[in-house]
Amino acid sequence: MSERVAVVIPTLGAPSLNGCLAALSHQNLRPDQIIVVLSGGAPPPEAFPEVTTVLIEHRLGFAAAVNRGLREVSTDTEFIALLNDDAKPSPQWLGTLVSALKDHGDLTAVQGTVIDAENPSRVDGRGLDFDDLGLPIQVERGESADDGDRKIEDRLGVSATATLFRSTALGTVKLKDGSLFDENFDCYHEDTDLALRLLRLGLRSAWVPGAPCLHLGSASGNKRTWRHPWWILSNRWRALTGNLSPLAFALNFPRLIRGEFRAIRTLTRQNKRAIPVAVLVLAFLPFIKVQGWLRTAPGPRLTRIPSGPR
Repeated sequence: MSERVAVVIPTLGAPSLNGCLAALSHQNLRPDQIIVVLSGGAPPPEAFPEVTTVLIEHRLGFAAAVNRGLREVSTDTEFIALLNDDAKPSPQWLGTLVSALKDHGDLTAVQGTVIDAENPSRVDGRGLDFDDLGLPIQVERGESADDGDRKIEDRLGVSATATLFRSTALGTVKLKDGSLFDENFDCYHEDTDLALRLLRLGLRSAWVPGAPCLHLGSASGNKRTWRHPWWILSNRWRALTGNLSPLAFALNFPRLIRGEFRAIRTLTRQNKRAIPVAVLVLAFLPFIKVQGWLRTAPGPRLTRIPSGPR
């Protein structure tokens, strides 16, 4: 297989998309394919000759849009990157991540330091983990964005904001319907679900220094809508019930409920709708649990909520 690289960008036509594409055009390692999945009837981006644009009239969530974009990836592609439309990767971003996967054959997924564009001295995330109450978190959020002389570090998973996968590994974790992401997630925490599915197969993810990427963080979604707290709260349960054994879920349920109240308090600071939405999520929780337990995915279910290196 040749060392071809594809980048998939799902978007609803945010103004930041052109900046994202411009940053990709200045990569030291140029991708062989750039696939933009533009849904919701938004106008196409500025003309970038190397970009393939897939136009979808109706709105697609992040998960469905990525799945649609992956269908356009050439079959001889070795590495597949996912990039938010509000992300601006540094020129060395893609080359550094590709080198990490080439140099470490046991790695499946890698990401660099995602930097808060509103405060470029601070980290938005250096990978995914769970906190003490089972809430998905971005590793080292708010800490210094300087990678210093750090080396590659293992992570529970990688954020779909700006990440690179080995394509052969993605093929092993596809769901029964052949899709990579579970489209029931729509958006938010679909990358946590994928991280858990990779763990079920014993596949390794890591953070890589020297591959920074700016992230606007709010361009691709409005945090004051009803939809935002619904997906944040319900998808956490989807990820856990879809990957934990029923016994592990039951044993952890008390602390997961405590985590739910922590998440509600955090969301309410941004959006007062979070409280009634949380009530609705808890009412639907039995359905979400059954749906998760019935889902078929490769690998044995996890017997505990995993945690990456601290």
